[in-house]
Amino acid sequence: MISKPSKLILFTGRKHSGKTTAADRLARQVRLKGFIVAGLLAPAVYKDSRLVGFGAVDLMRDKQINLANRRTAAGKRGRWAFTKAGLKLGKAALNPSSASSADLIIVDEFGPLELDGRGWRKEVDLLLASTNVPVVLVVRQELEERVQKLYGNYPSTKLAAKKEDSVNQVIRILKEHKIGNGLND
Repeated sequence: MISKPSKLILFTGRKHSGKTTAADRLARQVRLKGFIVAGLLAPAVYKDSRLVGFGAVDLMRDKQINLANRRTAAGKRGRWAFTKAGLKLGKAALNPSSASSADLIIVDEFGPLELDGRGWRKEVDLLLASTNVPVVLVVRQELEERVQKLYGNYPSTKLAAKKEDSVNQVIRILKEHKIGNGLND
């Protein structure tokens, strides 16, 4: 019996360990192999060696905008102030119709907000339910079990984001996915 190719790829690592940089490298390498990549990266923004915010990068359109800034006074609303424009870009980048021509969708990051039903959760739920392409969720190591439990009905693979062979494993999954769907070249 042939196993079903992974639909969900958990790209894991410790907090602030370079997961986004590894996801960016993954997107670039996958594109070099001829695959189309969609989704969202949220690179950290530093000023004077201090984390001050996050950007939002639409991988399909190669558009970047400010996503969030550190609040000067933490309150009930959390330590990050999200921009309307950044949220709009993220939702558009993760919209199934925007990603319909993609071979791979990357979501950076699926974290505590999403596990609480906020952030990109609706978009990820819709992507997983409505698209037939593999979805990479960039996830902190300490959250990976919760994410696996949440999306346990999807065939999944867990990869260490910083591990050198992880990119090759994703490329193998993409090739298996194309073969499994009768799309081989």
